[in-house]
Amino acid sequence: MIAEIGYGGHIVNTVITRADGVIVETLATRIYPSLTAWSEACLREGLLEEHTRYASWKRVIHKKTERTLQSLRSQAHVSQKTTQASRQDLFAEINRLQTLVGQLTKKTVAPRESAETTDALLMTPSVVAYFNDWATTSWSNS
Repeated sequence: MIAEIGYGGHIVNTVITRADGVIVETLATRIYPSLTAWSEACLREGLLEEHTRYASWKRVIHKKTERTLQSLRSQAHVSQKTTQASRQDLFAEINRLQTLVGQLTKKTVAPRESAETTDALLMTPSVVAYFNDWATTSWSNS
């Protein structure tokens, strides 16, 4: 289920691809004012569920960050509403950050390639002469 965020935070252009490969575009022309209304419509149309689950929007995954909206919401509460954030939001953010630190410490950093070739190309007499000429005629020296 893919959609876009329109003006005012409304959800627009919804397209559902079912598990059997069928593309459902019946929601493409509808505009949803809330995540709850959108996710419930998607569950009814996409999964053909008549009885939707409570807080289905919390399981929606934000494509760019690959995080659930519940996780993003908890992070926003902690970073923007620091004194009003619930203990649950605080612990969710602490756990997310600890997991992220664990993932980052496991990554191996590839060594950088040597810059000798680039340096050799840039230090040829013609290049040095060009930049010396440019330095004497540049706007900052006038």
